Amino acid sequence: MTDGLYGQSEFDALLTEENIFDGVFECLRRIWGTENALGERELGGAEYRTRLLERELAKLYPPLYDELADQMGNHPITSLEDGCGVIMDALSLREGFRLERELADEHDWNVSLGWAPIERLPSETQFICREWFNAQSPSTVNRDDYRYIGDLDVPQLPGTSPEYVWTRHPDNRLEAALKGNYSTEEVENIYEDAKGLLEDIVHESVHTKFLVTSDHGYVNHLGASPYTLSDELKKSLKGKFSGRLAEVSNSQAFQILEQANIIERVSDHYVVRGHYKWTKPGDTKKIMHGGFSLPECMTPLLYVETNATGGN
Repeated sequence: MTDGLYGQSEFDALLTEENIFDGVFECLRRIWGTENALGERELGGAEYRTRLLERELAKLYPPLYDELADQMGNHPITSLEDGCGVIMDALSLREGFRLERELADEHDWNVSLGWAPIERLPSETQFICREWFNAQSPSTVNRDDYRYIGDLDVPQLPGTSPEYVWTRHPDNRLEAALKGNYSTEEVENIYEDAKGLLEDIVHESVHTKFLVTSDHGYVNHLGASPYTLSDELKKSLKGKFSGRLAEVSNSQAFQILEQANIIERVSDHYVVRGHYKWTKPGDTKKIMHGGFSLPECMTPLLYVETNATGGN
């Protein structure tokens, strides 16, 4: 495999862990666990190595996507018995590795990071919110043990056990970063705001135990990519997809893409596998959801335990 994607410990994890995705998790930690991975100078390279890792793993281990799909469902947030469950829209393992380090270093908290597959495909908020809370969107959930946060101000939390909090961050900032001239520096600013919001939630909650996770991650098409397509496949993909998912229809283009293992059918939708993209050069839309790839379908599980005053 390409130099730099893993070291001996990550290679051993890929070979020996009972679940191959525990090995993938360690490979992603190698890429995103460094201090400046989200910074302006490092972000493009980290995204490229993430894409390269996934492409090579899929070549070396063909059942990769089938096994990931088989593990979806029964996300740990659905079996929370006490404490506070915080769902941060589109929080990915990229941010998770940094949160694990910084929250432990800056507070007197016990912090650990794991992962879980998303609840289901397509990896879009509307579908996952329907599974978890039987609502069309996080803002329409009507439960006494639930609070939705659309901005950076934390309202009074339910105080129930368990309680659930769903934040629109970091995704609303990621969505805003798609428009106009995309700046890699903004990703670090987005992270800092999401981190500050999480810290405020911890301080405002009556609980001392928190499970911080997300509905899905995201794919960032910033910079170069090792994923290539023939002109025919590129035309088919561009003609049928405006995002990483599309409704099923009787089309030869879909059949061609499915036979080439570029897309996969999930019930009434097709989703794009890996990091294939169809946008024209120079397109400002870089960050997308809804497809079937490692960074958007492996969600962070950040376990935080504070002191008896709820983190104050």
